[in-house]
Amino acid sequence: MKKASILNVVLALALVAVCAAMGMQCTGKGQTAQNSAIDNIMTRYSVRSYQERPVEQATIDTLLRAAMAAPSAVNKQPWHFVVVNAKQVLAKIAELTPNAGSAAKAPLAIVVCADMEKTLEGEAKEFWVQDVSAATENLLLAAHAAGLGGVWTGLWPDRERSAKIGELMQLPENYVAFCTVVLGYPEGEPQVKDKWNEANVSYNTFGSKAATTDAATAPVEEKKELKEFDITREFRENPFNYFMKNGGLLLAAGDKTSSNAMTIGWGGLGRLWQKTVATVYVAQGRYTHDFMEKTKYFTIMEFRDPKIAQYMGSHSGRDGDKAEALGLHKAFTENGAPYYEEADVVIECRLMSKTQFSPSAFTDDVPRQFYDGFEAGYHSEYIGEVVKALRKQ
Repeated sequence: MKKASILNVVLALALVAVCAAMGMQCTGKGQTAQNSAIDNIMTRYSVRSYQERPVEQATIDTLLRAAMAAPSAVNKQPWHFVVVNAKQVLAKIAELTPNAGSAAKAPLAIVVCADMEKTLEGEAKEFWVQDVSAATENLLLAAHAAGLGGVWTGLWPDRERSAKIGELMQLPENYVAFCTVVLGYPEGEPQVKDKWNEANVSYNTFGSKAATTDAATAPVEEKKELKEFDITREFRENPFNYFMKNGGLLLAAGDKTSSNAMTIGWGGLGRLWQKTVATVYVAQGRYTHDFMEKTKYFTIMEFRDPKIAQYMGSHSGRDGDKAEALGLHKAFTENGAPYYEEADVVIECRLMSKTQFSPSAFTDDVPRQFYDGFEAGYHSEYIGEVVKALRKQ
């Protein structure tokens, strides 16, 4: 696609914002531009498989111009972009950062960086994260408009991962590698996802809907706190269907640097080794599996809202922060295990055993048939001692 057409998309986005601010409806040619911009946003999707066709230099220039057109706090523009099209460097990116494994067979990647000498002072310093995030989103939208496919693979705030790519890019000390955007002409059919979820929208105050009473006069519901309870004495759920309650429970693992949560429907609660234990299962191909392999503690969470489990089970943490998309607030136990403040029940466990399923151990056709063609691979079984249980009173 020509440079001018990409710039038209960027300008169309600005046009939409201007019209909204002025209370105007864009009509005629403006309406067409607005529709094109909205369509471009709605149809963008993450692409990890690419044709061998190289990306033209003129297109790369346009992507970078679009990225630099992003908003920036006090116009600091702390971004810097390292364009990578050397095969050996792309392969090294894939080796150093598994979440960017697609770079090994991609024609192009752009490492989005931040110059920490261009940030604001004091607490406002962290606005650089918003600045470079906005630039990254502009880059992805421009790539989609140009017929390219791309995927945002995170580096920061994983300092070790960021440092590895920073060293590979030979960044100066004051620069931070924020993320890697892998790019190329898509191979295969698009997998567009409709991410609209009405549960993520409130009006005037959290949880208030447009059709309810006026927010100014509506009573503010008291926030319920999570409080500890004795799970061995006060747990009244049916253990045979508890893990499928409200569409499934959530399993979270990781630490304050990096973590992930996913929906689970398999699990159990009971006694083992003279301990109260919980058993969960995670397939090898799931993003959470990596965290469970490294974790000392994990949490199991119940949400009354079934949309939480539905979203967590249909989206991968490799593609973005699912908790942020749902408006959930991450917190950590005293042992450093992640959970969400909005959960109705939180069960914290200390990992005691982990075992990978092996086809040689199956004595029945049911598990054999289940895993025949199951793309996520065999499950691993994790048994943890329940060390604390919390619930909303």
